[in-house]
Amino acid sequence: MPPQSGTSVPKKIESFLKNALLLSSVVLLCLLLFEAVSRLIIDDGKSYELEMWKYARDVKIREPRSDVGHRHRANREAELMGAKVRTNAFGFRGPEIGEKTAPGVARIAFVGDSTTLGWGVAEQETFAEQVIAELKRKGRKVDGFNLGVGNYNTTQELALFRERGAKMKPDIIVLTYFINDAEPMPSYKQESWLDLHSAAWILLSYRVDSLKRLFGDLPDWKKYYRGLYKPDAAGWKATQQALGGFADVARGLGAQLIVFNLPELRELQPYPFEDVTAKVRATVESKGVAFIDLLPAVEKLDPQGLWVTVPDPHPNGRANTVFSGQMTKDLLPMLDRICIKEAKGCQAP
Repeated sequence: MPPQSGTSVPKKIESFLKNALLLSSVVLLCLLLFEAVSRLIIDDGKSYELEMWKYARDVKIREPRSDVGHRHRANREAELMGAKVRTNAFGFRGPEIGEKTAPGVARIAFVGDSTTLGWGVAEQETFAEQVIAELKRKGRKVDGFNLGVGNYNTTQELALFRERGAKMKPDIIVLTYFINDAEPMPSYKQESWLDLHSAAWILLSYRVDSLKRLFGDLPDWKKYYRGLYKPDAAGWKATQQALGGFADVARGLGAQLIVFNLPELRELQPYPFEDVTAKVRATVESKGVAFIDLLPAVEKLDPQGLWVTVPDPHPNGRANTVFSGQMTKDLLPMLDRICIKEAKGCQAP
């Protein structure tokens, strides 16, 4: 007698649905477990990818202007890489500051990317804060502000300085240059729900990207940095224009501009990017601007002892202290010339 297909087909469908529901439940449970593990165990406050995610989510805001891309929110506070990061009413890292200085006080603007911001470093340990504090200890009357923003290139730094930093009327502009400042303008994709809310998704995405660099066709860090400085590289062309733009803005403000080159801290002896530094120096000095390479200040030190964490070679507090010592030496004569010319920054009575 032939099987009654009319009764067996619904049973097969019912069985399929039960299995699909069971599989979906297991997958969902695994994803929830992965999310819980990511937040409760992996997230120890020092995971680079998760801390950058929090930084983008809690401190940054997207900016419609194409030459800015993103900026800091005003009056924000977050714990990032074990350090408190606060922004003031202008979106600068640090305490509140008035638009005008007190009479006789010279103002120094520190402009740059995450290295200037002080990623993973306490506010008082950033070279911006240390330089100001040391100049005051030496009897100079100064104040300053930190206009460092993570993931900025030189074009973005210039655009934000023109908009906000110039209004603060600094007497000295300290532009800190890092090798990745020649990156082209970043692209800002539409963020998904997972991008905004899932720590597990962030970890997975970062690991996939790392595997692509390890086994795929993405360049390693040395090749990547070197590729930024090819003669036809769009980012490098834009960076050269932006460096000239900083020189023009400084002249317009009647301010002194100085560029400090921060070395890539993964390898210091021999340093693999001396030729890149030479290219940046040539561009800066062609604009009549002082260029100081900070590599000599750290090249004899153990590189890993200068990192925020072993996987994250951002300058730590020790590196910032070394950098600030050299910066102070170079800024003192500049400050004293301003004292003679404009009676600003003069030694306190």
